[in-house]
Amino acid sequence: MALLAAGCGGGNGGDGSATPTDGAQPTPTGVQTVTIPETADPDEVPSGEPTFEAALTAQGESAQAGAAWRYTVTAMKDGMPASATAKMRVFVGDELVDTLGWFPFEGRYEGTHRWPRALRGEEVILQAEVEGEGGTQRVNFPVDVL
Repeated sequence: MALLAAGCGGGNGGDGSATPTDGAQPTPTGVQTVTIPETADPDEVPSGEPTFEAALTAQGESAQAGAAWRYTVTAMKDGMPASATAKMRVFVGDELVDTLGWFPFEGRYEGTHRWPRALRGEEVILQAEVEGEGGTQRVNFPVDVL
């Protein structure tokens, strides 16, 4: 029994590349990067001209390391829920030590965080950087991690 092997690859000369026959340009394969400006600021300073109010509350001003701890972010405009995104961050002093994530919401976002044992004994700042209509509000909540 004889076996016949045929290679598939086409191309234009055996170098492994293919040239479009319809005149289209090949799709670039290089990686493109986008730089997002760093907006982390431990101070409660708004940017732009936000047209909404933001607030950050939590179940208490102390939290047990490793235990579930709940917090709530709200955004309101003229007494009505406002569309916003909360970037949740943790600061120790002026140093950003953690970003919990970006959370889009309408009026209210409820989250749960487990404080890492590495922060036990620290006074930290949980910050909601709330982006919405007209700009950004930053609201801080101090937490003693036990």
